[in-house]
Amino acid sequence: MNGRAPKAIIIDQDRAMKNAIAIVFPNSRHRYCMWHIMRKLPEKLGSHAAYDTGLKTAIQSVLYDTQSAEEFEEKWGQLLHKYNLTDNVWLQGLYNERSFWVPVYLKDVFWAGMSTTQRSKSMNAFFYGYVHSGTTLKEFVDQFDNALRKKVEVETTADFHYCNQTIPCASAFKIEKQFQSLYTNAKFKEVQREVWGMIMCNPTLVSTQGCISTFDVFEEISTSDEHVKIVKFSVYYNEEECEVKCTCALFEMRGIVCRYAFRVCQMKYIHELPEKYVLNR
Repeated sequence: MNGRAPKAIIIDQDRAMKNAIAIVFPNSRHRYCMWHIMRKLPEKLGSHAAYDTGLKTAIQSVLYDTQSAEEFEEKWGQLLHKYNLTDNVWLQGLYNERSFWVPVYLKDVFWAGMSTTQRSKSMNAFFYGYVHSGTTLKEFVDQFDNALRKKVEVETTADFHYCNQTIPCASAFKIEKQFQSLYTNAKFKEVQREVWGMIMCNPTLVSTQGCISTFDVFEEISTSDEHVKIVKFSVYYNEEECEVKCTCALFEMRGIVCRYAFRVCQMKYIHELPEKYVLNR
């Protein structure tokens, strides 16, 4: 790292690590692994009478569907009162440290799309097919070299495809063409998912103050239980700077412009975004 501190760190709920990071990396933003927190829900709240009939879904909604700290505070309080959990020690502890794990408090930091430590997933994927519980130490060393060689081969193949294959644009949206020429195939696929998602987005102009226009963008989302819910995000467009910002904060967290911002760009007949939106990460 050449003496440079990481900008973002994801850890488990380890008190010693939290204290050490605050001392050694005072300017780094760190968060708790969301996966480790959510996997404790059945253990901590599974005995609640309403756990499978509303409580679990309500918790997920408060965490993932709130767009501001104020909205989270309000819905969290309503959740505790509705399910009589105001005295729950575990939830109280999580609330006290909400800035370390609740998504709405972490939207201003680039996390490259990660919310978990991902150690198990990445290591399992790396060694899959090469080692097993009966692998000896000598075999492990040989298989590690084979796994590493395979990883390099896959990356080389991906580089070759990037240089020799072009993923066609899925629409006549000119901004999509802009990203196609600058992004790798893997990253461009992420952009295309947002372009495809524009079809379900409906923007409405809310207000205009000087060069700043504010839009509410509504999207229909199908849930896992085959229901449809409407979500709303606010998009701010600065006409002088050709700057667009959405409350979903996908660009801030992942470096990918969201479908809601794209939809407003389409509505305003914007054909090209400033370089910071395509070369920022």
